[in-house]
Amino acid sequence: MLEVNVTKKLGTTLINVSFEAPEKGITVLYGHSGAGKTSVINMLSGLLKPDKGRICLNGNVLFDSAKKINTPVHKRKAGYIFQDKRLFPFMSVRKNLLFGRKRGISPKVRLEDITALLGISDLLDRKPDFLSGGEGQRIAIGRALLAEPDFLLMDEPMSSLDQDRKNELIPYIRKIPEKFGIPVVLVTHAYEEAAALADHVVLLDGGRVTGNGKSKMILPRINYAAPLSPAQ
Repeated sequence: MLEVNVTKKLGTTLINVSFEAPEKGITVLYGHSGAGKTSVINMLSGLLKPDKGRICLNGNVLFDSAKKINTPVHKRKAGYIFQDKRLFPFMSVRKNLLFGRKRGISPKVRLEDITALLGISDLLDRKPDFLSGGEGQRIAIGRALLAEPDFLLMDEPMSSLDQDRKNELIPYIRKIPEKFGIPVVLVTHAYEEAAALADHVVLLDGGRVTGNGKSKMILPRINYAAPLSPAQ
């Protein structure tokens, strides 16, 4: 289980968030632009330090202000999928996928298994410039999974894709928790994405949690008829 209780002042916005994400499954952080979603996962990854609070994954404390614990980014074992794919344009897909591999350690996750899971086996010799948006995001996901993370963070992974590419990517994301047994925390402002992916939903508004629970309990409370603006 991922336990989160953090406070952070960013300009005039105070983020004060407390929630628990199940050990397995996809937890969606959902809310309008400026709700604090990306700031929260940046605190989980270690890219942003909370002012105070505690972050704990399956009993392993990643941050505790009272005990002065702040595990560095590279030791948190968090896979991070950004809005933009951040692939190396001069590398082949194969080399991009293997970039995060730790050398000298026998891998538990094989390249062949990841490429089969994500449907990218026939793309290994291409360069990123010759990939569609959906293919590029699958490569980014594959690279993160090959690093064998303890949890996966996804920041609006489909925000730059058209609807067809979103529909293409959703089934691949759905497979991750069951296949790897790790918690996935995904940020979105799109109701349709939350409905398609979430096992658990945390609603954020103005830097605070306004709802937290299983998707079937939380999603019906969302008035998605009013469009949400793109996340910042």
